[in-house]
This record gives sequence, structure tokens and C-alpha cells, in this order.
Amino acid sequence: MVLESTPPLSEEGYARTFATLVAITTEYIAMSKIARQVITDNNFDKKPVHMLSVGAGTGHFEGEMVRELGLKLEYIYAIEPNPKHVAELETALKSLEVKYDISKSFFNKDFKFDKECESGRQQFDLILFSHSLYGFDDPFEAVTHATNFLKPSGKMLIFNQGDPSSAQLYTYLANNSDPSIFPAGKTIGDHSLTAGKIISHFRDTSPDLPLSILEEMTYVDMDNFVRKTGEPGCDHVVSFFLQAEYGDLSREAQDHIHEMVAAECEVIEGRYCRRHACVGIVLSSSDA
Repeated sequence: MVLESTPPLSEEGYARTFATLVAITTEYIAMSKIARQVITDNNFDKKPVHMLSVGAGTGHFEGEMVRELGLKLEYIYAIEPNPKHVAELETALKSLEVKYDISKSFFNKDFKFDKECESGRQQFDLILFSHSLYGFDDPFEAVTHATNFLKPSGKMLIFNQGDPSSAQLYTYLANNSDPSIFPAGKTIGDHSLTAGKIISHFRDTSPDLPLSILEEMTYVDMDNFVRKTGEPGCDHVVSFFLQAEYGDLSREAQDHIHEMVAAECEVIEGRYCRRHACVGIVLSSSDA
């Protein structure tokens, strides 16, 4: 068997394929339902909120939390190391007319806040990981470190893919690729990470850490890909799931992946759609 030799997505490729995903998924609707519940349950719509967003991307969802979900945001510290996203993030945060700081650093156990930032005591009411843990070498370590910055009454909201997930597609490619070209776990996003793995880890290692789960079903419109319409960008979402350009794979791999995706789809209003769970994991400070 000949191993695949397609490299991982570049930062440009990641940003491009992610933008396509955002346009054809109901993920943000599901995320909004979950986030609204967290906001209202914790009176984040009534009291001024200091927020830390780790892996803020373009700031799209943070803006929606303020404009549409009632988050009473007073200050946000946004961490985003992808330079392709930072300009849009800056524009998005400026439009909110709140105090903000942006860090282009990677968040890990050694992360420290800039001395000149406005984060004060470096404690936050709300910490958000919005589908960003895929990008960490050690996502569990990142979450554990972030709990140090929660106020006693604070909440951490982690969005991550539930089942069925893109983990099967990602794992298939990783297992059938030259590891020197496509190293598993070293892509921009490690899509083998599922909400179940995160939940199991913290229940096993931190049983005293308060944890709750909110879940909504969502779907991605895969019709053009499944029907092979040839529409520009019709394989972008699959490339995002794989973290490699689908069009650069061998014909054998393309055919197998197409079969995998088609088998997971159902027809909704005449279009092939891929359903999966959007999971919100809510962690509370152990000092609460």
C-alpha cells in the first residue's frame, strides 16, 4: 500500500476551509442556544463580564454573544496565534465598543498575561474555548491551566465536536499517510479530539472539578460534495475535517473518504447533510 503524501493544511488553507464550514453549518445556531443558557443561568446578561477567549479566531462568535445573546461584556482578552485571523478579530472587537486586548501567543501552561493588558487581577468571569482545543499539543493541560484564571464564581465554556465527529476521517488519513509528511496530532487542528475524550479525562483526573454538559444537534450541508457537483470549494469542508487538501489526495483515498462522508449523511429538505452533536462542556471553579 502506498502511503498518502499530502501535507497538512497551511494557515491560509485552514482559514479558507474554515470560512467555508462557517457558511454551511448550523453549528453556530446550536452554539448560540448553549451559550445563551450559560449566560442567563449565571446572570452574565446582568452583571459586567470580564472574558478570556482562547483561540478567538475572527471574533465572530464573541460578537454574537454580545449582540444577540445579551452578554454584558465589559472587557475581553482574546488569544489568537493564527495571523490570518488577527486583523478580522481586531475589527470585530473594536465594533463591540468594549475594552479589549489581543495576544498572538500560544496558550499553554507557561502562558502569562502581558503586563500592560487590562486584565487586572488576571481572573475572569467567563473563559471560552470555542472549538479551539483541537489546536493544542496538550488540550487537557491548556484547560487545567486556564482554570487558574477563573474567578470563584466563574465559568469555563468549552465547545467541541461530539459524535458522530470528524475524528474518523482525520484518523483514516493519519493512519494512511507518510508520518514524516502528515504527522498525526501535529496539524493545525487535531480533529481526533472529541468532547467525550475531554469529559472522560477531567472526570477521571479531576473528579472534584464541577462539570456539566449541554448538547444540541447540528448539521453541515454536504450536498455539493456528496453529489460531486463540481461547485468551487465543494470539498473545502472535507479538507477542513481532514486537515489536508482533499483534492491533493490519491484517487483511492478520495473515493474512500467520499464513501465515508456519504454514509454519514441523511437527506434533509432534499439535500445531503451530515448531523453531529455540538457539545458545550461547562467547568466551574473548584473554589466556588
